[in-house]
Amino acid sequence: MEYKKYDDKIIFRLEKGEEMMSSIVKIAEKEDIRLATINGIGACSSIEMGYFILSKKEYVFKNFEGDMEILQATGNITLKDGNPFAHIHINVADKECKSWGGHVNKATISATFEGVIHLINNEIHRKMNEDVGIALMNVCGIQ
Repeated sequence: MEYKKYDDKIIFRLEKGEEMMSSIVKIAEKEDIRLATINGIGACSSIEMGYFILSKKEYVFKNFEGDMEILQATGNITLKDGNPFAHIHINVADKECKSWGGHVNKATISATFEGVIHLINNEIHRKMNEDVGIALMNVCGIQ
C-alpha cells in the first residue's frame, strides 16, 4: 500500500494480494480519519459482497472468484464504536463484461486499486437503528 496526503485528499494505491477493506481502515486509523468519502477503481481476484434484506435485518453475502475489474467503488468512512469504519459499495465485471454489485465485505486486490479519500473536517458516528437493523450515520449527532 502506498498513499500520500494532498490538502483535503489522500491518494492511495493498493497492491496485488492486499485486502481492500482492511487496508482502507488502516489508512483511516493512521491518518485519524473521522469523516470522509471514498472512491476508486482497480482489479480484484476475489470478492465477498452482498445486499441487505430489510425484512430479516441481515446481510446476505456471495463470493466471486477470478479476474474482475473494479468498475467503481464508492462509499464513506465514519466512526463506529469510536473506530474508523469503511462503508463501500462496489461494481465489478468479469471477462465477459458481466457486472455485479453490492456492499463490500472483503476484496482481494489482483493488479491494483487506485483510490481517493476526500477528507471532511468533522466527524460522524454510527448509531444502531433497530427499525432498520444496522448502524446508520448519526448525521444530526442525536444520541
